Amino acid sequence: MAKKRSLKHRLLFQVTALVLGVLLVILLLFKILITSYMERSAEEVLTASRQFTIRDDTVPQDPGALKDKPRKIPSGEAQHLVLTTNYQVVSKFLPPVEVEGEESYLTFAEAAKTQKISLTGEDIGKLTTGERLYYYTAVPFEGDYMVFYINMTNLYGFEQNLSNTLMLIMAIALAVTLVVISLISQRIAEPVKKLSEFAQSIGEGHYEPLEMEAKDQEVAELKSAMNETAKKLQEYDREQRTFFQNVSHELRTPLQILKTSAEGLEYGLLDQEKALGTMKKEADHLHLLVEDILFLSRLESRSPDMVRTTNDLRETLSYTVERCSPLLHSRGIGITYDFDPDPVLFAYDEKSMERAFQNLVANALRYARTQVQVSCKILENRIMIQVADDGEGIKKEDLPRIFDRFYKGEKGGHGIGLSIVKSVVSAYGGRVEVKSGPLGTVFTLFFPLDPTP
Repeated sequence: MAKKRSLKHRLLFQVTALVLGVLLVILLLFKILITSYMERSAEEVLTASRQFTIRDDTVPQDPGALKDKPRKIPSGEAQHLVLTTNYQVVSKFLPPVEVEGEESYLTFAEAAKTQKISLTGEDIGKLTTGERLYYYTAVPFEGDYMVFYINMTNLYGFEQNLSNTLMLIMAIALAVTLVVISLISQRIAEPVKKLSEFAQSIGEGHYEPLEMEAKDQEVAELKSAMNETAKKLQEYDREQRTFFQNVSHELRTPLQILKTSAEGLEYGLLDQEKALGTMKKEADHLHLLVEDILFLSRLESRSPDMVRTTNDLRETLSYTVERCSPLLHSRGIGITYDFDPDPVLFAYDEKSMERAFQNLVANALRYARTQVQVSCKILENRIMIQVADDGEGIKKEDLPRIFDRFYKGEKGGHGIGLSIVKSVVSAYGGRVEVKSGPLGTVFTLFFPLDPTP
């Protein structure tokens, strides 16, 4: 697997490449503009000299005759000489400028012969010799060629000096940019590194909140989210530890009873019929406990076998109550219904919803004196389901904990039933409310009309 670069190095590289690219483009554009200016200026001067000569068809003997015709440029005026086809100098009609003396004339003539410049055509040519730069053009003249040339060495040198200065400025700007970007990338990478270390510590089971000053909004939001995640994971881990401890305790009790009964039968210490009845009762209790634990596990893991379909909640609730009818009749408890006349449609998994309703009804039957009432209605933008009993109510100290796993109140079972109810309702984006007093207890379930799967 290829080694990945750090955020700091990648940011430093990308910004440096961008800045360097911009500086190079600026330098390139500068050179293009200067070169274009030099060529355009030389072309204007040489073209004017060429046209003046062609129009007069004579070569002036007066050095000032051509002086006012072509436009002047910073490096001087056009000069000329006559060359044969073998690049021999025939005549020099205008002397070289005084500053450069004879050297300019001789240098150009020697370079023209050595490099065999083109004497035909109307194009403007460029001739470079040593550190000197010339632009020239040739005009046929009495069997030979009159060559007009202009020395651009001074302007070329100025361009070189300006380019070097610009490159130096760019190098300084790039160095300053590198320092600034390095500091900025360090500022960005440092909190990210701390957050990465914090995430790793969470994975190792350390949930202490990260105390770090975040100057940037995005980093602050990420830190807050990670701290909140760590808090939830800590709570979940604590719940899981408690859950496993409670499961172990709940499993140990029936298993111990089964073991003791089996040993009593083995040694003839217990009545067989009584011992078998006890073993069957504990086995049933153990079976229900395991079923509830497995159901909770599937519910929290969003098992794919829990398929949601749109059904009428009234039918599921009434079917669940009918399954409990033998127990209702045996205890002499009446049941009343308060349902909407129209279907109460909702998308849910029937098995999970039946389990929640069954636990609520069973809980109501456990505490009811004479009556249990079930309701199913649509109220504005939500669905309300109620299961009420007329029992003695739940103790105030028990109310905050009745949905905790394995918490047992008076007459309670193994303490998972109501936690299953809460988990099922929460899975559909709903909530559970409970009100209890001396005249009974009411469990109310609220579901949104459009649940999010």
